Amino acid sequence: MPTLTDDAPDTRCAHCPRLLRSDELHRHACYVCEDRATTQLGAMPHLYRQLGDKLVPGSRTDNAGPVTGSPSSARLGAALTPLDLRGPGGIVSLLLGIEQRWRIHLDWAQLPERGGYESSLAGCVTMLVNNLPWACEQYTDIGADLRLIGSLHAQAESTVTGQWEAKVPVGYCPAAPEDGGPACGERLKVSPWAMEIKCRGCGARWGRSEWLQLGATLRGIDLPVAA
Repeated sequence: MPTLTDDAPDTRCAHCPRLLRSDELHRHACYVCEDRATTQLGAMPHLYRQLGDKLVPGSRTDNAGPVTGSPSSARLGAALTPLDLRGPGGIVSLLLGIEQRWRIHLDWAQLPERGGYESSLAGCVTMLVNNLPWACEQYTDIGADLRLIGSLHAQAESTVTGQWEAKVPVGYCPAAPEDGGPACGERLKVSPWAMEIKCRGCGARWGRSEWLQLGATLRGIDLPVAA
């Protein structure tokens, strides 16, 4: 269970709203969010290659030239096309922007020249995964970077799978392991026509008769429960 009370916002994870546990109070982001971002980053090179299969003939991104990042904090707006995600300003550029900001904060050397898009992405992902524990513990802007990583992963995965069903956010998964570990914290979204909610993080499920009550509970709203 979290050590501090619900009315202490400075003890919450910078990414999800979960209260930090006693062994996380020295961190900005919880271990759950760190683990999820590690998985999302690890999937990026494969998703990037899969996006190439979605390009129409003649529009394939040129992988010959070197790629550089931007120190500015970029944000994703509308859904991006495979070419947008693979080209300048897409996955590689945005992740390199995170790497460059971390390097500046750590007073490290500037981005190395790694070659084309795929080799740049591979090197960048390795650097980010290796330094993610530090960032979640000490980097005050880690919340924005975790949101960008999650958004990029969602955009790429949805483009590859073709699953763009509109869903309504209901809150964050409260499911916790039986051994008393931290709550999952995955963002829960549901289609208005869905028969159940399934958490993509831990696999917990709620039937249609339960998810309206779940959403109200996550928002602190009291709803009458049927007898």
